[in-house]
This record gives sequence, structure tokens and C-alpha cells, in this order.
Amino acid sequence: MNNIFSGLHLGLRALETQRKSLDVTGHNIANANNEDYNKQRAVQKASYPYTAPGLSNHGGAGQFGTGVEIERVERVKDQFINSQIFNETQTAGYWNEKQRGLEKIEYIFNEPSDSGIDTAMDQFWNSLQDLSNNPSDDAARNMVRENARNLVDSFQSVESQLVDYKESIDQNLNNAAASINEITTKIADLNKQIVSVKGSGQSPNDLLDERDALYKDLNSMLDVQSREDDQGNLIISADGKQIVNGSDAYELEIIEDPDNADKKILGHKKTGSPINVKNGKIKAWMEVRDTIITDKLDKLNKLAEDMVTDFNEQHRAGYDAEGKQGKDFFAEITNSDKAVSQLALTDEIDNPDGGLAKIAAGNTVSDLSVVGIEKLDSSDADGKFEIDIATNGDDYDVTVTNLDTGEVSSTKTVTEADDLKIGFNAETNSFETDLTAGDFIITANSKGTATVDLGYSIGNGENANALSDIFNQDGNNVKSDFRKIITSVGAESSRAQKMVNNQEVVLKQLNTLDRSISGVSLDEEMANLIKYQQSYAAAAKYINKTEELLDSLMTIV
Repeated sequence: MNNIFSGLHLGLRALETQRKSLDVTGHNIANANNEDYNKQRAVQKASYPYTAPGLSNHGGAGQFGTGVEIERVERVKDQFINSQIFNETQTAGYWNEKQRGLEKIEYIFNEPSDSGIDTAMDQFWNSLQDLSNNPSDDAARNMVRENARNLVDSFQSVESQLVDYKESIDQNLNNAAASINEITTKIADLNKQIVSVKGSGQSPNDLLDERDALYKDLNSMLDVQSREDDQGNLIISADGKQIVNGSDAYELEIIEDPDNADKKILGHKKTGSPINVKNGKIKAWMEVRDTIITDKLDKLNKLAEDMVTDFNEQHRAGYDAEGKQGKDFFAEITNSDKAVSQLALTDEIDNPDGGLAKIAAGNTVSDLSVVGIEKLDSSDADGKFEIDIATNGDDYDVTVTNLDTGEVSSTKTVTEADDLKIGFNAETNSFETDLTAGDFIITANSKGTATVDLGYSIGNGENANALSDIFNQDGNNVKSDFRKIITSVGAESSRAQKMVNNQEVVLKQLNTLDRSISGVSLDEEMANLIKYQQSYAAAAKYINKTEELLDSLMTIV
């Protein structure tokens, strides 16, 4: 029955509703600087009126209102924007970690610098140039050997750091798996609390904010998918395998790749199956480890092998300080995949006693483009010869003139089938079909004329100059190949940095849009404070007036 006492109840409801609205506003203000907080709003509605017309009461002037109440405290959130933020967080995590990985690789190569491989090549090239100008100087020879050792150390230092970095990424994956398991355990626990709160008819807004923040962190690690069931549980899966289902969390672990036992990947602990990660930090780490570092190591090994092959081939073409045919300068590479780790000088060159004399700085041939000469170890021949190479179809006609005696040999045709090689006997001034006979082996490279000196060729330094061409500043050589590796790292790093910047812009725009909807505006909350405070004061005044009416009534009675 609606009577004067109903006014007290109506006023009380108004006081409680405005007080609760003030509490919500205060909660918003308290969390104004909380990035993970989404503002809340007290939704007010008219309480159930008194009363519906019926047999026991007349309709009268109509229903009388009974005041106001809080229908719900809702969380202001745009789920579409939220899902976009989660997706872009995956991509941002990927590019951030990939850029960091490439930056680390750039730091390992340390180019340009005074201590990198490029500088070591320059120093080796300079020492070979000095040796070509003064091949009899032991100091110049010593600098060649020392700079060769420094070059080997530079290669192996870079390789060692790349291998160490590659192994450290496996530790990152272990830590990431532990972090993911910690996050999913917390989300599963929050699921349990959220379902319980929703079951009691309340809104677990703060718990939902906490769960969203954890899910965002999870998205930065790897690409995950989620859905919310009717009870409020967040169901999360990775690569189609559930990692959170209600209050249950399923752990991930690091396992061996079924296709490569030497490689560690993310796996589902319960099922034992691998997780194919397509985005996030973990994807970047595995890509840096398995693709980028592996590619740079392969190229570095190929570069080292090519350097050893080319340098040794040219070194063997020269003569050492004792007038003997040059031998290998660098030790033989027996495993192409481990070329850098096998880099070393030969024992003969590295020998502190007599090793300097074994550096083949001189050359027997004045024009290597025309002819190559290999003096046999068994030969004691000496003297100067002029070798004339003339084309004969696809073959070459070779004529040798002994410049000391003026004697001219007959002309001999060498063919592709013979690898364009023919032996020569200096004593008889005649050709030898058996390459192991005679004094030296002639290899026709092109038409033309070249002078050969079978004596001590230490003085001309031509072979040292030819050796330096392998590290020349221009052209297609070891140095230019190394710079291709460096520029490729720089180009990849530059692209990754651009993508990082792009993702920062995208996420900033999305977060700005999200905060404009869900963020706390202190100006708005101050206006709400005034509004609810005035409503509270008016409700209190209404109760006072109702009390005055009651006092008047009691006086009459």
C-alpha cells in the first residue's frame, strides 16, 4: 500500500543508489593510471512500481514509482577493437624480437669497425701488398703470417658468437614455455572465479580486466585463438590444441623437432605433439635461430672455404724464399659445414722455424692469364723460357723458347681432353706426355706469350700481388662476398625496424581508440561526482521533507 511511509523507503533507495554510483566513480578515478583497467558504469533503472491494478486495489491515477536502483555495473569495452589489439600484439611481438635478433647479429659481425673481419681482410691485403714490393724482407713475411692468423681469429670469433647466440635462443624458448604455462594457469584460475561471480548474478569486471591483460601477454608470445563460453570461461588454443579449458590449463614444453632432432620446438605436454607457431615472439626467435643465423653461418663457412681454396691454389702457383714450388698456405677444409672452425695455417707455414720462408711470394710466370706453370719437386732445372700459346680451334698450340740458349721447341697441341696440360723437359727442350716426367707442367689458359723463370723467383713478388687480389677492394672476390653478407644483414635489420615502427603506429592507434572508449576520463568522472553528489543531497532533502510531514501528522494525531 502506497502511503506516507513509502516516501522514506523511496528516499533511502535514492541515497543508496547515488552512493553506489559514487563508489563506481571513485573506483574509476582510483584506476585512472591503470593501463589494463576498463572504466565501469553504474546503470540505474527505476525500481519496480507500486502496484499493478488488481481485484484488491483500484487503478486510481495509475502506478506509483518506488524510486531507483542499480541494474548492473557494466564494463565499458569494445570487443571488436579488443580482438584487433590482440591480433596486432602478436605481429608486434614477432617484429620486435626479429629486429632485436638482427640487431644482435649486426653487433656480432661488428661492421664497420677496427676489429671485424673486413678490417682483418684489409690488413692481410696490405701486408701482401707490402710483401709483393719487398718479398725478401722477413718482417714483411712475418706481417703476412700474423695478419693471416688475425683473419682466422676474426672469422672464428664471429662464428663462435653466432653459435652461442643460436644456443641462447633455446634457453629463451625454455623460459617462454615456463611463462606461457604461468599465464595459462592464472587464466584458468580467473576462469573459475569469473564463472562463480557470474553465477551469483554479479559482473566480475575487474577479474575480466585482469584476464584480458594476461591474454594480451599470451598473444605477444605466440599466435593463440580464444572464445568465451556461456558460463564466461575463456577457452584458449594454440595450433588447434587447447591450452586453457575452463579451470584447467595444459602445459607447453620444449621438445625435439620430429623432423630434426638437433632443433628444439614448442610442444603440447599432454599430447606430446608439436605446436606450429606462426606469429609472436617465439616465431621470431625460431626464425632467427633456424633461418637467419643458419644462413649467415652457411655463408660464412662457404666464404671461408672459397678463401682457402682460392688462396691455396694461387699460393701453390708461386715460389717460396728457397725457390721451391709453393704449397698450401691454409690447412685443408675437410668439412664444408665446419669450414670456419677448421680455418688454420698449415703446420709448415705456422712453424716458427722456417715457416716464413715457405710463403710463396714469387712467381715463375710473368702473365698468369696466358699460362700456368707447376715445377715438379724432382726437377732441378733452372733458366728462363718464353712460352707462346696460340689458338687452334678449341685447343691450343704450345711453343717453348729457351731464352738462355735461344733453342726453340717443336709446337705441341694440347686439348680439353688433356685438361690443356702438357709436360716439358727443360734439358732436352721437348714435351712430355707423362706429366710426372720432365721439369714442369704447362697449363694453357689463353693465347699469348709469357715468360717463365725456373730460378729463384723470390725477387719479383708477383705471386704475393696475385694473392692480394683475392682480397682486393673491387671486383668479385672474397672481400666483396663478405660485404654481401654484411649488407644482407643490414637490409634485413632495416626492414624489420620499419615493420616495428609500423606496428607501433597501428597499436598506438588501436590503443588510443580503445582508451577513448574504455579509458578513464578524469573530467568525465568529476562531472559524474558532481551529478551523483547533487542527487544524493536532493534525496537527503526529500527524506527531510518526508520527516516533516510525518511530524505534522503525529502532531495532529
